[in-house]
Amino acid sequence: MERWRIHKLKVNGFKLFSNFEESYSTDLVVYDGPNGFGKTSLFDAKQLLFCNNLPRIIARLGALKISGNKKFNKSIYQNHHSHSNVSIAAEFKKGTESLYVMRLAKKEDLNRSKNKPNSFNEFKLYELKSFDDLNPQLIDNEKEFWSKKFGDKFLSNFSVLNYLQQDSKSIVVPDACDNRNRTAQISHLLNLDKLEKRIDHFEKLKAESKAQLSKAKDEYQTKNASLEELKQYLTVSDSIKVSYTKLTNLRVTPQWDLESPFSSENHKNLEHLIEQVDLLKRIYVGKNEILKKLKNKQKVEFTQKDEFGVAVRLYHHIDQLPKLNKKKAQLHQLDKVCNLLNLEISKLTPSHNAIFSTYLEKQSAEELSNLLKNKNKLILEHGGVSRKQTEMIQFREKLIQVCGDESHDCPLCGFDYKERTLLISAIKVKTNLLKQQLDNIGLRITQCYQDIEKILAPLKTKYVPLLGLAKKEYEETLHSELITHTHQANRLKSIGKQLIEQGIELPQHYASEKVAQSEQISNVKDAILQSLEPEDGLISNQELNFFINIFGEPNNLEKLNEDLIDLKRSYIQQQHNLTLNASIIKIKSELKNCDERITHLKTLYSGLEKIETKLKHSQTEYMNRTIGQMESLFHIYSGRLLQNYQSGLGVFIDTPSANRKTATMNFSTVCDSQHDATLSMSSGQISALSLSLFLALNKKYAKTAFVFIDDPTQCMDEINIASLSDLLRVELRDRQVIISTHEQDISDYLCYRYGKAGLTRKQINLLKKNQQANIF
Repeated sequence: MERWRIHKLKVNGFKLFSNFEESYSTDLVVYDGPNGFGKTSLFDAKQLLFCNNLPRIIARLGALKISGNKKFNKSIYQNHHSHSNVSIAAEFKKGTESLYVMRLAKKEDLNRSKNKPNSFNEFKLYELKSFDDLNPQLIDNEKEFWSKKFGDKFLSNFSVLNYLQQDSKSIVVPDACDNRNRTAQISHLLNLDKLEKRIDHFEKLKAESKAQLSKAKDEYQTKNASLEELKQYLTVSDSIKVSYTKLTNLRVTPQWDLESPFSSENHKNLEHLIEQVDLLKRIYVGKNEILKKLKNKQKVEFTQKDEFGVAVRLYHHIDQLPKLNKKKAQLHQLDKVCNLLNLEISKLTPSHNAIFSTYLEKQSAEELSNLLKNKNKLILEHGGVSRKQTEMIQFREKLIQVCGDESHDCPLCGFDYKERTLLISAIKVKTNLLKQQLDNIGLRITQCYQDIEKILAPLKTKYVPLLGLAKKEYEETLHSELITHTHQANRLKSIGKQLIEQGIELPQHYASEKVAQSEQISNVKDAILQSLEPEDGLISNQELNFFINIFGEPNNLEKLNEDLIDLKRSYIQQQHNLTLNASIIKIKSELKNCDERITHLKTLYSGLEKIETKLKHSQTEYMNRTIGQMESLFHIYSGRLLQNYQSGLGVFIDTPSANRKTATMNFSTVCDSQHDATLSMSSGQISALSLSLFLALNKKYAKTAFVFIDDPTQCMDEINIASLSDLLRVELRDRQVIISTHEQDISDYLCYRYGKAGLTRKQINLLKKNQQANIF
C-alpha cells in the first residue's frame, strides 16, 4: 500500500537558512556536516511545518523561567539577515498523488507580535496548488486537515511515530518535553479513547456521588445537632391550656404579645420574652410611681424646650405688642417732624407744608404755605438779578477793553456819550441800580425767613422734647422680639399660664441683655425643679421606657391585672413548647430522609467504584495484549542496538497484571525483572533504548512512510552503528528515513549499507551546500 513520503522541502528565512531547497526522492536521506550548520534546524522546520510548535524550545524556556511579559524585537525563528517572511514549504507524494503545504509567518505579523519563543500564533498553515503557487489557501482547521491527509491522530502521534529528536528520552524517561508517564505517551496509539472517556465519566460520577455523600453526612450531623439543641430548650409547663389574650393596642404588636410568638428560627428568644412579661408585671405593680415619674419627666423635658425660655421672658409682655406698634408709629411721625424743624429754612419747600399743617392751626398753616411759596419766588428773583449783576460787571470789563481810549459811542446802542468817561459812568450807574435791587430782594428774603421762624419756633419748642421722651419710653428690643414670636403668641401664653397655675412666678420686667435673660430663665427652671414630686426609686428607667413604648399613658394599664399578666407568661411558655415539638417532629422526619439518602449514596458509590475498577482492569488487560503485539519487535530492536548490553539479549516490556487499577509500562531484563532497566543504564544505552522503542512503534502503528531521526549515533559505538544500519535497511526498508549525523564516516557508512541492500540514498552535506550556494 502506498504511503505519503516527503518529496521536496524549501525553507526561506528560518533560523540559519536564508534559503534552502532540496529534493527527497530516495529511501535514505542523511544530513551530515559539522555542528552548527543547521542539521537540527532542518528537523525543527519539519516539526514546525506539521505541529506548529517545538516542544524542545518550550521546555527549555520553562526551565529558564524567562518573564512571560517580555517583548522581543525579532523572532528567534527568523533568520538574522532576513527581514521578510518566514516560510517552510514541502511537497509530499503518494504514488501519483501530490500534496503541497506551506507554513508561513508574514513579516507584518512578526513585527506586531511579542515574538515569544513559545508562541507560534504568527505561523499559519496554507495549502498550495503547486510548489511555487503564489496564491496559497489558508487552512482553518489544521488538525482536521492532517488527519484527513495523513490519518487519524497524525499530530498527536508525530512525536512518537515520525520524529525522534536529538538525545530524546522522554518516552523512556519522561522529562520537561513530555512529563506524562510512558504508557500515557503512547496510550492514544492503542485506541483506548472511548474506554478512557468511560472511565473518566465514571470517575466524575464517583466524585460527584462522594461529594453528595459528604454533603448528606454533614447535613445529617447538622440536623442531629439541631435536634439535640431543641430538646435542651424544652421546658416544663402547666398541663392546662391557656388561651390567647392581647394586652396591647399597638399597630405593630410586640413579639411577646403575638398569638404565635415563636418560629423554628427564634425559639431561643424565650428568656427575653419572659423577661419582658415580668417587666410588665413590675410596671403594673408600680404604676403610681410611673405616674409621678412621667409628671416629673414631662416637667424636666418641658424646661428643655426652646419655647420655654421665650414664654418665661415674654409672657407678661405679649399683650404690649399693639401699644408698642402705636408708639413706634408716633415716634416715626415725631422723628419726621423734628428732622424737618431742624432743617435750615432755606432748605424748606412748599411740599413740607403738608407735614407741618398737621401740627399748626389752619391760619398758621396757610400763612406758612404762602411764606414758603414767596420764599422760593424771592430766591429765584434774587438769583436772576444776581446773575444780571454778574453779567453787567463782566460786560463792563469787556466794554472797557473793547472801546478805545478816544471812543465814546456805546457799542451796543450807538448812543454818543461825547466822552469815554461818561460811557463808563453810565455803565457804573447801571451796575449800582442792579446792586440796590439785589439788596432790596435780600431784605425781603430775610423778612420772609423771620416770619417762617416765628411760625415754626413754637413747634420746635413743643415737639423736640416730646421726641426725646418718646424714644426713652419706646422699648425697641422688646418690640422686635414680640414681632418675631407673633406666630407663637397663643402657645407662649398657654405655657406661661400653666407655669403660673403651678405656682411658678414669672419675671415682670423685660430683660434685653443676654445675661439677664439667662438668669430669668434659670430662676424659673430652679423653681420648677423644686416643685418635682419625690420619687421612691421602685421603677427603673428601663421599666419606664418600656411602659412609654408599649402603653404611653397610665390609663392604658387599667384593663390589666396580675392574673392576666401571669396567664400571658404561661401562654408564652406553652407556645414555646408547641413550637419546639413541631420543629422536633419536622427534624426527625428530615433526619430519616437524610439517613435514607446516605444509604442510597453509599450503595451508588460502591457500585460506581466496582464498575470503575472493572473498566480499569479491562483497560490494563487490553493494553497488555496490545503492547504485547509490538513487544517482540522492541525486544529484537533493543537487542540489535544494545549489542554490548546483556550480551545482545534485548530488553523486555513488563506490564502490570490486570488486577491492578493502573498500567505503567516498565522495562526489564532477564537478569533482573524487578527494577526498571533504565535505572542501571548509561545515557548512551538509554538513547539506544529510546530509539528501539521509537522504531518498534513506527513499524507497528505509523501510517506514513517518512521517519525523522536527529543524530542517533552520537552515543553509539561501531557495533551498534552497524546494527542500526542493518535495522533501518531491513526492518524499515519500506520507509523514507531522514537522518542526521555530524560524522562524515558514519554518513558514508549508512549510505554504503543502503546501497548494498539495493536501496536509494542521498547525502546532504550542509557545509558544502553552504559553500556552494551560501544558504545561510
